[in-house]
Amino acid sequence: MIYLNQGEENQAAVVASRNKQLGGNVTYLWSMMHKLTGQKWRFIPFRVPPTVNYSPSYDLFCIKIDDTIPQSLTGNTVCGDCNVHLIPGEYYIKIYEQLSTTNLDPALSYDVVNETIVNVVGTNKNIPTSYSGNSDVFIVYNEDND
Repeated sequence: MIYLNQGEENQAAVVASRNKQLGGNVTYLWSMMHKLTGQKWRFIPFRVPPTVNYSPSYDLFCIKIDDTIPQSLTGNTVCGDCNVHLIPGEYYIKIYEQLSTTNLDPALSYDVVNETIVNVVGTNKNIPTSYSGNSDVFIVYNEDND
């Protein structure tokens, strides 16, 4: 499972290049579907280049979730470029390999290199105030409200 935080720039570690079949400069199309709403998002996040000469066991992707600035779904060349307006909740995700840097259609991609679940953790903008009463009785359900 991948965890992303809303309102932040995230770095997600995902197994992708280890499963690729294309050579050259491959990009990875992320196709996400919200489990509850069925809404879909597709984007190509920036992949951090490996700092070693061999292929590592995972890839590091930079994804910002900030709805106060415009989305940037393709053409992301550095961390912080990719911005997606995801809503909190769980998503089904398929990651596709492709040679295009602009294609957002999975049908035009080459193959799926990873399938998993993403959990987008929302920001809590409504911070509850502390309780100042002296009762420690909590009513869960009251059938007779007369």
